[in-house]
Amino acid sequence: MRKATAFGGAATAALLAASAATYAFAQGGPLPWGQSADQLAWETFVQVVAPSGQFIANPNAPGPARVEFETWASDQDIYTATPHWPAIGSPKRLQQTLLGTAGLRHGSTIEAPEPESCNPPNGQQAAKDARFPAGACIGEEVRRNWASYQYIVSNGLYTQAGFAKAYANNLVVDLPADAIEFKGDWVKVKDLAKWVSLTPQQIHNLYYVNTATSGGETTEFALVSFHFSTKQQKNWVWADFEHEKNPGRCDVIGCHDSYGATVQNVQPRSTNWQQYGSCQKSPAVLSMFANGGLGTVWSHYCLKGSQISFTTPRWITKKVKVDVPTLLGNSVIEAINADVPIKQSSCISCHAYASFNSQGQFNGPALGKSPIGKVNPQWMSGFRANDFIWGIVAASPPAPPPAAPTH
Repeated sequence: MRKATAFGGAATAALLAASAATYAFAQGGPLPWGQSADQLAWETFVQVVAPSGQFIANPNAPGPARVEFETWASDQDIYTATPHWPAIGSPKRLQQTLLGTAGLRHGSTIEAPEPESCNPPNGQQAAKDARFPAGACIGEEVRRNWASYQYIVSNGLYTQAGFAKAYANNLVVDLPADAIEFKGDWVKVKDLAKWVSLTPQQIHNLYYVNTATSGGETTEFALVSFHFSTKQQKNWVWADFEHEKNPGRCDVIGCHDSYGATVQNVQPRSTNWQQYGSCQKSPAVLSMFANGGLGTVWSHYCLKGSQISFTTPRWITKKVKVDVPTLLGNSVIEAINADVPIKQSSCISCHAYASFNSQGQFNGPALGKSPIGKVNPQWMSGFRANDFIWGIVAASPPAPPPAAPTH
């Protein structure tokens, strides 16, 4: 007979119900080899935004100078019948937000992102509350480094037919440890000037700016937010960065950086969509910047948090522990551009459902749930995991939702 516990069923249920409404913010914990995830986030940051060796070796290369991530393969380069690594000087082409086109909160039809487009924010209320200029647009860029590109292409994971074949062959998708995935959101300089009350020259001094094509127009865009994941552990390491001028950048879950910031924990303000000031860098990160040859603009980008776990243990009493969802979300990428509230945003949880079925269709029903916390096996039934990569949305139509039960 099982020994009675200190808490009866009703008491335990009440505790669990109370804990269900709570969450934990992403705080870079220790990785298996002892290094903090926040330190790894900054090391990867320096790697991906360092001046590209292509342009250092060839200052006369066509097109504007680029940083490293801008030389990687984009969704448009990979998810096509004939994938190709971009040529030096290839123009930057922005696209619609993948999350926004997924219609996470509204159940709309999921479609592949529209290329070469800069679109009004999907989070209309968030954009209004943040005083994002009416009529302004946000363009998104998704890039994958050579290790990711090579694995995806060599395994045929770039078309619906390729995913169907991978499913039939029982392929276990497992990218190498040096794979990196990058996503960034850009705003036209002229629109950003209105949003954050700066002159175009001040924006050039404070933001990373480059030219990009959207809607057939090539103009200057400023990078306002980005995040990346690096496959240095099984479930990847996730890091989220925002420009210090972004209104609301530390709302809801705060900003937490145990390695790169002199103020390691910034609490959310009582009123959303306010400014949080600068994020002064630690001597360790400033040394990284100098050694990597980074431009001064990069000191104005702040680590919001790094994420390595689906949940965080929380003790309700001395004897009762529950696991609460770990959250990480970006004020621009999620809240404004994709209409995903920060309280419903978890990079690791959302990407864990990236998967495909026997027809090569992606798991639209799971994506539409805006998942947080641990993976629900029922939502993965009939699907094979794509190792946390949602680029599959650009390669195939979604699987239809499960049929309603008949009686």
